[in-house]
Amino acid sequence: MKNSIHFNAPYLIDANGKNIPCDLKVSKKNSEYSIWFSLKKNAKLKEAVLFNGVHNFSHDTKFYGDGYQMLSQYSGTVGRFGTITGYTDKSHYKMPQTAGFKTVYNYALFGSGSETLLIGASSCNRFRTEIRINKTHIQIVQCLEDIEFPADEKIHLEKMVILKGEKNKILKKFAEIISENHPPKKYFELPSGWCSWYCIGPDISEQDIFDNLNVIRDKAPELKYIQIDDGFQPFMGDWLETSDKFERPMKDICNDIRNAGFEPAIWLAPFIASPKSRLLKEHPDYFIKGENGKPLCSGDVSFGGWRDGPWYMLDGTNPAARQYIYDVVREIYINWGVRYFKLDANVWGALPFGVRYDKSKTAVEAYRLGMDAVFSATDNNAFILGCNAPMWPSLGAVTAMRVTNDVIRKVKHMASLSEQCFNRNWMHKTLWINDPDCLIMSNTVSPVMDPAGITHKSHIRKTFYKLNNIYIRASGGIVLSGDYVNKYGKTELDRLQRILDTDYTAARFDDSLEIGKTESENGVEYFIFNRSRFLKKYSIPVPDGYSVTDMYNYHTMAVKNGAVRFYLRKFDCVWISVSRK
Repeated sequence: MKNSIHFNAPYLIDANGKNIPCDLKVSKKNSEYSIWFSLKKNAKLKEAVLFNGVHNFSHDTKFYGDGYQMLSQYSGTVGRFGTITGYTDKSHYKMPQTAGFKTVYNYALFGSGSETLLIGASSCNRFRTEIRINKTHIQIVQCLEDIEFPADEKIHLEKMVILKGEKNKILKKFAEIISENHPPKKYFELPSGWCSWYCIGPDISEQDIFDNLNVIRDKAPELKYIQIDDGFQPFMGDWLETSDKFERPMKDICNDIRNAGFEPAIWLAPFIASPKSRLLKEHPDYFIKGENGKPLCSGDVSFGGWRDGPWYMLDGTNPAARQYIYDVVREIYINWGVRYFKLDANVWGALPFGVRYDKSKTAVEAYRLGMDAVFSATDNNAFILGCNAPMWPSLGAVTAMRVTNDVIRKVKHMASLSEQCFNRNWMHKTLWINDPDCLIMSNTVSPVMDPAGITHKSHIRKTFYKLNNIYIRASGGIVLSGDYVNKYGKTELDRLQRILDTDYTAARFDDSLEIGKTESENGVEYFIFNRSRFLKKYSIPVPDGYSVTDMYNYHTMAVKNGAVRFYLRKFDCVWISVSRK
């Protein structure tokens, strides 16, 4: 093997860890492998091993791997793995992993430049794909979750691809192949708006909503969607009720938002419930069970949740649970008039733990059944954002996907968010619409709660908001303000207008994720991030007849000898337009 992989000797492992005889076949069409098997007798299967062997990657071979869950990304080298986000599938979500290996999910990239190798799953209908690697060996596995499979039945595994070439080109091809297997959801528009979470948090009240709405109406009417985030409900799971901070039903509040000329958007976590919720108390049968037959607490097997927990997990294979999800979303869609849903904590619907109503279904299938209920409740006519969600199980199941961790007003964190975002820019508008999380331009009084339930101070020097603003513009994705908009002066409002003036094209970055660009008939926009620890000089070529504008500060930059030159400090960045005069 020369920096390559072939699915040339696949085999099955049963629930007891033994290799079992089967008829497992692989066919290849173009760059995609189809894999299936049949059994001579019924068997409970743990995994299908597509490749297990020695690799010849050098220890310094550049490496990137995706996570099962949205918050997880991995990078480094074959000899030295690291996490980009701080959240790992193993430590945070306690996903089962094989000792002696580092595990990534969905796809992995090896090498750089024109010799980049991609190994990935191009479908995710039933099984999660794991790529396990250490300094000498690699395993490519699809997890079958100890399900009993019948004899003499053709069982299709997830499709796989192996691509080699320039990184951006093979990722583009990968996206195109995936979209054929999982056509993206149609969307009516790319929404822009305001989100309550990053300036108010879970203590949101009716007064908070309209205080901000009134300012937005006067200062930034382009922020069309007013997204009411976590905190409006009394407990996780009781989504059609409101907390004691609301005097009126949410239906009336949503109606008032529309009457003001805006659109209401609602945050939901359809796959979880609090121990205090009416849902859990009245319908324990809706939930994934432990071996004792009682609802399984997520905190006993995985992460318990960031607040109002530890949570319990709805079972997407249970028809009654799906009907509940349908009824909740239907009520909000029909009677509240909501057309934009932010669905959070989605991964709790896809964690491979506990006993499900339908024991023949995997965690991936359970999650996809639940998401089918969501979309059918909206007549397939709503904008559905997945957040804190399983990545590949969400293919074709969401309109948009968060591609970064939560925004926190810390410089190092925002620099990390830009890296997280650009690693996934290739997904935008092909797999789904990317959500880079919220735009922030000002400090806030309230501390911000992260996905681990930890609160953070929300004060940094104003100049560092440039990191957030420019990476969001470079993402090409959704733009939602996470601020008290009444803190915006003319500078911030003008900057907001420039960020919103976009065709939602994601920038293409070099291997270092340092220099990205978008091209149009009128010129090129550059997004440059200094990821080194030192002051660094940059030079951008400028053709004759073109001028250069610093789009963030909005001033003309000097061109000398056919180039514009400038320095960037650590954590500094720039957004410039090279356009015809």
